[in-house]
Amino acid sequence: MNIETIEKFINEKIAPGVAAHGGEVQVINLEKSVLTISLSGACGSCGVQSFTSEAISNYIMEEFPELENVILEQKD
Repeated sequence: MNIETIEKFINEKIAPGVAAHGGEVQVINLEKSVLTISLSGACGSCGVQSFTSEAISNYIMEEFPELENVILEQKD
């Protein structure tokens, strides 16, 4: 597992759905087994943002079970 593999997965499987709703998801950092990503755009003011964040985290951790945690940062 490396950051490029995770970024490719996010860009292909997650980012298009988020972008369709006016948001953006980006990888910030991978340190040891903790991934930090950001949600921006419409995701910052969306009423179901917490659901989206949890769904994204779960999806990433299912694909990369070696991750211990996915931290989501909100950027406006």
